[in-house]
Amino acid sequence: MYIFDLGWIGGAAGIIVGSPLDVLKARLQAPTGTSSRQSIHPESVDRMGSWQTLRNMVQTEGLGSMFKGVLSPIVGLAGLNALLFVSYGSIIRYFESQYTSFPEAEPFEPSLLQVYLAGAGAGVACFFFSTPTDLIKIQAQMTKIPKTTMEVTKEIYVRNGLKGFYQGGVITMIRDAPSYGIYFWAYEGMKRVLQAKSGDDAWKLLLAGGIAGTVSWGSIYPIDVVKSRLQMQSRSNENARLLLDRPYASIKDCVVRSYRAEGAAVFFRGLWPTLLRGFPVNAVTFYIYEIVMDILK
Repeated sequence: MYIFDLGWIGGAAGIIVGSPLDVLKARLQAPTGTSSRQSIHPESVDRMGSWQTLRNMVQTEGLGSMFKGVLSPIVGLAGLNALLFVSYGSIIRYFESQYTSFPEAEPFEPSLLQVYLAGAGAGVACFFFSTPTDLIKIQAQMTKIPKTTMEVTKEIYVRNGLKGFYQGGVITMIRDAPSYGIYFWAYEGMKRVLQAKSGDDAWKLLLAGGIAGTVSWGSIYPIDVVKSRLQMQSRSNENARLLLDRPYASIKDCVVRSYRAEGAAVFFRGLWPTLLRGFPVNAVTFYIYEIVMDILK
């Protein structure tokens, strides 16, 4: 129980600290011309930088706007991380079982390719948790009217039932598989470069985790923009400000229309706040993971 509490508290703290930058990311990713973006500031959003967007959001919606939707990922954190690390470990153990079947095999150390494949497989499994938690979070972040996580959850269920929580599920899986593959690959690679040992070199483990989070987010960020745009859509009259004039019909439709309307730069809007948030949050996540693994051993 202590191990579970330690991991959850560390992860939850990272989510809360990074929440303002996460809300900012969602606001910057929103399509130009939607009322959700126009409500942030009357000027053209394209000319607004990250700082101005955040400042105007706080001025018009209050300090609480920086923590919109934060409860959803906190609630889903335990299940998400448990599924992520258990799936990753299971795949690594499968590779180990194949290796140790040879009688003269040396102590097993997974190759970085195997680490990537295990991470990608874990990312596919995490789709079951990450899709609904991301959906609830982003719809809460985009509404200007203050709503609790439970209110947003209820609205989604009333509109489409349980299947409504998997809006944008395919693009979430497309994002998560390579993202988590690179996540674990970068972390394990940095540990080997830094010669970091679990539980001994705190700064090396924190550095490796932070770099892994930054590299992972940077590698799949355009996919995340598409995912966010598909998930922030709502057909509810109460959330009409989230609607486009014509909702995206598919992943391809979102990519094509976004590019035609706003150019290639649209797929990198909000990147810097994301990278800035990704370093400390993932540094803490992996460090707590190493502590938990040491305790279990």
